[in-house]
Amino acid sequence: MTVYVKQMIADGLVEGKGIILAAASGGDFPVLTVEERKSIAKTVQDATEGKVPVFLSVQETHLETAIELAQYAEEVGCYGIQVSVPYYWTTTDGDAVPWFEAIHNATKKVIINMYNTPWENYDAPVEVLHELAKLERVRVLKFFTSREPMTFRWMQSMTELRDEYAIIDNTLNPVQHHMLGGTAFITHLASVWPQHELKMYELLEEGNYTGALKMWEGGMLPWYDFRVKMGGYTSGESPPVKAAMHLAGRIESEGPYRLPSRPLTKDLREELRQLLLKLGVPGVKPATVNQDIRI
Repeated sequence: MTVYVKQMIADGLVEGKGIILAAASGGDFPVLTVEERKSIAKTVQDATEGKVPVFLSVQETHLETAIELAQYAEEVGCYGIQVSVPYYWTTTDGDAVPWFEAIHNATKKVIINMYNTPWENYDAPVEVLHELAKLERVRVLKFFTSREPMTFRWMQSMTELRDEYAIIDNTLNPVQHHMLGGTAFITHLASVWPQHELKMYELLEEGNYTGALKMWEGGMLPWYDFRVKMGGYTSGESPPVKAAMHLAGRIESEGPYRLPSRPLTKDLREELRQLLLKLGVPGVKPATVNQDIRI
């Protein structure tokens, strides 16, 4: 992991151009132990040598564990933490604010990213997000909303919240998000092809929205279409990402898979290879010879 993080930095991922979100859903946090999550946080933070901000996901069903992880992130020097409401039970507005207050008040320095997760049966109303913004270090909002009419409510919320938060797009619509005052976008394609996503971000910052949209159409759009298809094959976010990283030569091994997540089949890996070749991802070999799966 240290080698990989240093390679990301060499590829241009530095402060002002992006952040690293460690041990989140794409990093399999639901099947990791607390100690494993801590180990990842320290390994990633140490590997950056302070060149890029690191956020640790502390999403949890147990408040005490979320606080333990948040305090550890602070201890090892992480810039921030990602916090959502607890999952499984349906959270209410009255539950959400005390949850964030407890984690905020148990820490001293880390910036808190409020991750809105409607798929966990809680879509924070704008009024609650305004309330959370009153907490000194709740400064980032990773945002998607399913409130109807969805596109309008998302745009409306962006205009109402952009002066209180640095908003990270989680709608897969980074161009319009940036036009509405958003700050950044989430992307797993950056793990496979960071140069592409960093260039798209550069175009967004320049206001070249036509150019950025063209890059989105040739990158994130077909990439995520494959990701959606893989969601029908196995659970979790990491299987297609790890397979793509391996196919692109960015990692030597995909590492262990923990059920319910499963490795891609040979046919699915070949389909992914062809997609990456079509996109122009560097390092992907055109033939399957001598590229066995290593886990």
